Amino acid sequence: MKTSVLPRRPNRTASIGAGLALLLSLACGHGAIAQTTATGQASAPNASKDDLIRELVGLTDAAQLEAVFSRQFIDRVANAVAFLQPTMDPATMTVIRQEATDVIHERIESGDALYSVLYPVYEKHFNIFELNELVTFYESPLGQKLVRVSPQLLTESLSLGREWGLSLVPEIIDRVQTRLANQN
Repeated sequence: MKTSVLPRRPNRTASIGAGLALLLSLACGHGAIAQTTATGQASAPNASKDDLIRELVGLTDAAQLEAVFSRQFIDRVANAVAFLQPTMDPATMTVIRQEATDVIHERIESGDALYSVLYPVYEKHFNIFELNELVTFYESPLGQKLVRVSPQLLTESLSLGREWGLSLVPEIIDRVQTRLANQN
C-alpha cells in the first residue's frame, strides 16, 4: 500500500534528539588515513584518553555545532513557550530567543561545554586505539569535509525521516482501526 506524505508538523521528540544526534553523528569516523595532527606532527603515541577526546571534540568544529544546536534548541524552547503561553507578546519571545542563544554561545565559547557533554559518550564507546583512529580521520581532508557537511546531512536526514514516518500514519491508523474492530 502506498501512503501519501502528510503536511509537516513539529515533532518535539525528534527535535529534542536532533542536537544530541548531531553531536553523536560527528563522532562516527571510519579508518585511519595518516597518523598526524592538524599541525602535521605525529599524534602522541602515549596520549591519554582524555587528551584524545579533547582533541577529537576540537576537530569536530564547535562553531557549526553551536549554530545547528542553537537553532534547533531555541526553536524547541520557542515552541514550548508558545504552546504554554499562546498569547505571549512577540517582543518577549524575541528576548527569550536572544537570551537562549547567548547562553548557549557563552557555554560553548567557554571551551569545555562540548567536551563535558561528549566525554562520557566517547569514553564509554571508544578505546584509546579507536580514539587515535578517529583523531587521525578527522584531521584528514575527508574528515574535515564530514565536519563541514554534517549539519546538512543531519538536517536533510531528519527531514526525510520525518516525512517518511508521517507517510506511514494513515496505514497505521487503518491497521489499528481494523484490529480494534475485529476485537469487538
